[in-house]
Amino acid sequence: MKIKKLSEAVIALSITIALLLLLTSPLWIGWMMEHEHNKTLHAVADVALQCPEGAMENREVWSKLGIAIFCEKDGVKHGMWQAWDGGYMHIAGEFMHGDKHGIWKYFNAHGEQWGTRSYNSGKEISGLVNLLIADLLVLKKNEGRLYLVKNSKQYRSYGVNLPTERPDHDQKPGNKRIPEGKYILNSKHEDSEGRKSIHASYSDEQSQKSVTKTDFEFTIFGQPKILGWIWQRLGFAGGTKIRIAVSHQDLDEIWSFVEKDIPIQVLP
Repeated sequence: MKIKKLSEAVIALSITIALLLLLTSPLWIGWMMEHEHNKTLHAVADVALQCPEGAMENREVWSKLGIAIFCEKDGVKHGMWQAWDGGYMHIAGEFMHGDKHGIWKYFNAHGEQWGTRSYNSGKEISGLVNLLIADLLVLKKNEGRLYLVKNSKQYRSYGVNLPTERPDHDQKPGNKRIPEGKYILNSKHEDSEGRKSIHASYSDEQSQKSVTKTDFEFTIFGQPKILGWIWQRLGFAGGTKIRIAVSHQDLDEIWSFVEKDIPIQVLP
């Protein structure tokens, strides 16, 4: 009886909190947006562009809450151009008499230049080049971390929830654990609702070495951070299939740094 009353109280409290969040959503969403905008205002407070002779610095709204800072001459963009949002610079480039010109640089929240795109008097002469594309993924099971490697250097790492391992420690596919070895990222999927997943399977070389010669595969997918934490603490990490779980935010970043056919090394 006491348990039933406690359950009813918890449900009533949860409903009350949900209603309060719903009713006050315009307030806290507005506060969050204002907070993000203020971060950008603070970040650009001391920015001063070196404009060409006859051009003056100007500013305008960029990407709803962001700010574009640029040089302008006779009402036309001419000289340096920067886009800021969320407290950091996203893009830096240059205009020449109203046309994009030269190398445009793209940055992430870490302040790293992750991409470039080239223009010549408004004409794009090279597409977007991602400078942070990994050439190797390394999964260290004992650490519960996934590493991105480029030019033999680890430059990103992410916490992962791994499938539950059985006590027999065998290496047979299908026992809810991922055997050590070399895999290949063979596909990236995104469904109509924007859910992403990355699929990997044994490389041909690894398949030949496998005792069963059966292709083994696994998927990296996203899950809410809180849910992942609960699963991990309760011992249900990874669910019932051969799946590696990361947060949705981490998966979005991993997704932008990996391409098909790069190797994935699974270590103990």
